[in-house]
Amino acid sequence: MRMGVDKLRQAFCWNRDWAWLLFRHVRNCNLERMQIRSATLADVPAMTECLNWAIRETDFIFRDTEATIAEREEYLRQNIADGCPWLVAETEPETPGEKPQHLGWAMYHPYRDPSVWKGCYETTIYLDPAAQGRGVGTALLGELVSLARADEKVHTLLGLIVDTNVASIKLHEKFGFANVGTFKEVSYKMGHWLNLTHLQLML
Repeated sequence: MRMGVDKLRQAFCWNRDWAWLLFRHVRNCNLERMQIRSATLADVPAMTECLNWAIRETDFIFRDTEATIAEREEYLRQNIADGCPWLVAETEPETPGEKPQHLGWAMYHPYRDPSVWKGCYETTIYLDPAAQGRGVGTALLGELVSLARADEKVHTLLGLIVDTNVASIKLHEKFGFANVGTFKEVSYKMGHWLNLTHLQLML
């Protein structure tokens, strides 16, 4: 796998279109060419499709009604207004005109009421099913944690994960998140009660 220039990370700032000017190339695991960049409104349909797959096919999210593109556009706008990053992972085109393939997305957002839960932010990561187990989650969460460490308003990151989602729990633990407790049987989906594991990373 080629390295070198791929380690370059450009500085980031906000532009008028609410987009992050953050761009990072990553080469790892089974994906030879992948890039992580800030999300824009143009990414919302693919991100919504990824979320809705998880809603339909898994118990990893309590929600059982599919999201709409309009709803997710508003959520992206609000997250940017809160000064938080929203990242997408996609394949890096090798030839002019080649369309990148959406691999997944990740973000952190204020945990509940930020005027009460000061400095607390919650992570969210969703992967395209074809991208699972290929290092995409590791790349996304690694970038997200790096951004949080550089973000003065973030004191701690929280991961609230359904305990059947073992891969996500292990992923967070890889980056130093500690298991601080589990809420038992707090939702019901796909014929069984769900437990919610709480993980926390102090920054």
